Amino acid sequence: MPSSILLIDYNFDWVLREGYLNPRTQSGFLTLEEVISVCGGLGADGLELMHPYWEDRPARWLKQLAAEAGLPLVCYIFHSDLIVPPDSGREAAERTFRLLDRTAEMGARLAMIVPGTVKPEVPLSEQRSWLVEGLAVCAAHARAIGITLVAENIDYPPVQPLMGRGADCAAIARQVDSPAFRLIFDTAAPLFVHEAPRQALAEMAPYLAHVHLKNARPLEAGETAARYLDSNRGCRFQGTSLREGIVDLEPLLAELQRLDYDGCLSIEYQGEADPREVLGRDIAYVRRLLG
Repeated sequence: MPSSILLIDYNFDWVLREGYLNPRTQSGFLTLEEVISVCGGLGADGLELMHPYWEDRPARWLKQLAAEAGLPLVCYIFHSDLIVPPDSGREAAERTFRLLDRTAEMGARLAMIVPGTVKPEVPLSEQRSWLVEGLAVCAAHARAIGITLVAENIDYPPVQPLMGRGADCAAIARQVDSPAFRLIFDTAAPLFVHEAPRQALAEMAPYLAHVHLKNARPLEAGETAARYLDSNRGCRFQGTSLREGIVDLEPLLAELQRLDYDGCLSIEYQGEADPREVLGRDIAYVRRLLG
């Protein structure tokens, strides 16, 4: 099993002073630069960074910022819409190429793509073929520059109809048929499509290159929360620390060990508590489970 535990800058979105991505009801108290320093102080082994936070900063500057915190950049996360018809495919691919090149320049080995937005007026089967074609072209570019393009079983509603379930992700990876396109297993994402996490992992295992450790709990009747996400059946969930949600992580980690998984484990937190405290406990919890 791996020993490298990563943190994602998105864990701090709820407490960013400015440049945050999600609407919220309270003021933030950390800058993006402070987030990197905090991650180093928490004892993480590396970082995942999201392009929307850093798109105006040079790649070499980002690499240096992380190095000063003692953290390698392992994965760069970006959105690029590949769910487009063939006459728009080249433009979409070239946009993705630029983001892949930026990933390589900052020294990361994984480029996570949120691969588009489902169009309600077009049959899903047709959009799936567009996506597969776009991912294949982009995977070829990624392979040429020495990185791996990855995508997850995603809880983001605009992509969920194509890549929400483990079997859907595996089918796309099988069709792309490239060693430079692999999958990220998100431990909590199955909740949002009402799938058992172990089933999703089993489906995705042949193409697995990365893992996001995340947990959540359903809101009680009458309970309100400022930060939440609904499932595809309208059940409302709130992000929690890794120990507090309804996903049992211990058997998932045991299954990863059985599969000889040797990638990283990246902790993702989407709750409302101070992430500095939550993530410190989560890192210790994961290391304890790993023995």
